[in-house]
Amino acid sequence: MTTAPADVDTPVDRASLEARRAVARDLQTAFRDSGVHAMPKIGMTTAASAVSLTIPLSGGAPSLFLVDGQLPVPNPAAPLQHLLGQRGIQAKVTMVEFGPETALDVEVATCGDARRLAALVVERRSEAHEAALRLRAAFTKIGITEDRIFVTDGAVQIGEVNAPDAVTLLEILTDGDSSAALNEQGFRDRWDAGGWREVEKLAQLLGRVVSKACGQYLESVPAPACHTCVSSRPHQISLGTASPQHVLLLASAITAADDPGACGDGAPPHI
Repeated sequence: MTTAPADVDTPVDRASLEARRAVARDLQTAFRDSGVHAMPKIGMTTAASAVSLTIPLSGGAPSLFLVDGQLPVPNPAAPLQHLLGQRGIQAKVTMVEFGPETALDVEVATCGDARRLAALVVERRSEAHEAALRLRAAFTKIGITEDRIFVTDGAVQIGEVNAPDAVTLLEILTDGDSSAALNEQGFRDRWDAGGWREVEKLAQLLGRVVSKACGQYLESVPAPACHTCVSSRPHQISLGTASPQHVLLLASAITAADDPGACGDGAPPHI
């Protein structure tokens, strides 16, 4: 008569599986919002780690966990393993091959450890990424949902805003004072390829308003769609690059203008 081994690996129950899925989503969001590409995998059995993460090193992921000014290390897994141990997060960090490059493999033991790791990532998020999140939330609140905000070298790149969204942003920041000028120059109905002059004028108006709102000059650059590409993309305006501090001012100005009771006196910039 044979006896089954005591350590047979069995599937986790439904409640545990849902809990692991939830913390995996939280981890992925925390890393993404901090500018790090992390790919979670849920442990499906009782013997497996709750969540494992593959973090490609090509994106500079270790810098999130290194003290400012620390020299590069030959094994990026070591400082992360040390940091997690200091924070009481039970996890195993190793280097693995990832295509032609390398990655960190982080096996997080429990859902509690995963939650603590997500909190650690949020805690160490850069000022630029924090500012980008605030501006993205402000844009979303007024209906601008395309994600064109990026962090580059410690600054925030405010990428292309569609022309209709640019009109929305302009009207929000001026409390509707720009409506007459917009209507007079036909901005609302010139989104065909022939409306490139209107897009250039709109960029000039928007540039003045957003620069005043954030306290820093923003180079509002029009990117009109040509006759051959207008069917695949609309007219756009790029607002350029700003420091985290000025991006926060812009986000606050949008929030205050959209909801004057939220912060500040809600006074709109003049065009």
